Amino acid sequence: THTMREKHMGTEEKHDYQVDLVGNLITSIYEALEEDQSDMRRTTRLAQIRAAIGKSLPPYFTLGVVAEALGLHRDTVCLHNKNHEENIIKWEGYEETMLISSTIISSQMEKETRLTNIDILTKRISRLTKARNILKKNK
Repeated sequence: THTMREKHMGTEEKHDYQVDLVGNLITSIYEALEEDQSDMRRTTRLAQIRAAIGKSLPPYFTLGVVAEALGLHRDTVCLHNKNHEENIIKWEGYEETMLISSTIISSQMEKETRLTNIDILTKRISRLTKARNILKKNK
């Protein structure tokens, strides 16, 4: 899913925008979970966070963008998605981490959508105001 802000961006600009947006979302999740985002060790807790993020973001972004922002290979993100149900059952703490991750992402994406809608309405109002002024001028 792309935001309306991306509609008029070039491919590279759109990609960079998405990676930055995903990076900000990831930072928010690590802060909420009080973990160090730069710690790439394979501890259970850190692996759970990366897996939860890797599962929470694909409804909004491509796996490639998610993988790049996480600093992981795309196949690793695919594996997180494939193993999600099993992780919920067998990985103590994963379900809570997943809930926190998906809640932060969905609320931030709703905010992004609202900001985009405000941008669209502001531009529309500006165009309509200009049109009204032209019509008033030509009375």
